[in-house]
Amino acid sequence: MNLMILGPAGSGKSLLTKNFTEYLSEEGYTVKIINLDPGCISLPYSCDYDVRSKFTVEQIMREEKLGPNGALLKAMEKLSRTRIPSLNADFTLIDTPGQLEAFIFHKAGPKIIEKIGETIGIFLIDATIGLRDLPAAYLYSLAARYRLGIDMITIINKADLLSQREAEKIRAYLLNPATQAKKLKPPGMLAELYVPLSELLQKVVPAQRIPLTSALNKTGLRELLDIIHEVKCACGDLT
Repeated sequence: MNLMILGPAGSGKSLLTKNFTEYLSEEGYTVKIINLDPGCISLPYSCDYDVRSKFTVEQIMREEKLGPNGALLKAMEKLSRTRIPSLNADFTLIDTPGQLEAFIFHKAGPKIIEKIGETIGIFLIDATIGLRDLPAAYLYSLAARYRLGIDMITIINKADLLSQREAEKIRAYLLNPATQAKKLKPPGMLAELYVPLSELLQKVVPAQRIPLTSALNKTGLRELLDIIHEVKCACGDLT
């Protein structure tokens, strides 16, 4: 089963890749790791396939005299033409570029998914962004699901940085975005958008548990694995 780890820069993708791999191995599964980030300098895990063995953003910048953004887009084009091996394991975790928009919104993203085959996405939202920015982050997750055309599990990562009260507020919001949004008072024009946006999310987001996890402390990984199995078998009830 291919699991693609997605999320904005700094959301904890590489650390989740490392620690979820360790967790799955402890549970008795065979696990492989693919790194598709040609721009990273170092990784906290050992790869079974690393795109940096083919090219890096730094190399493209030097050889083609491009800036960082141009080199990253060029790297995505090269990645879409690169053969990505199919690894024999119960789970293959696929780490993705830190600058997620270059992967999702570039035409290369869907092409890469076609090469990899059946994949479940795991989209990380940084828990520290706060309730007011949570709808925007979830819209980003929906955009990734729409663009890549894959099943997507959204998780709230870095829960270890939340107080118990903050965690409870996020859980309450996730259970009923529209109702909880009315209790908040965003400033300025945001106030006119926040409640309608939360109501829209409540309508379009499928019923699904959104676990609070900590890639650092390995909490919430059991629930994440349960949801992966439910998505895989298409049980239909993920509440």
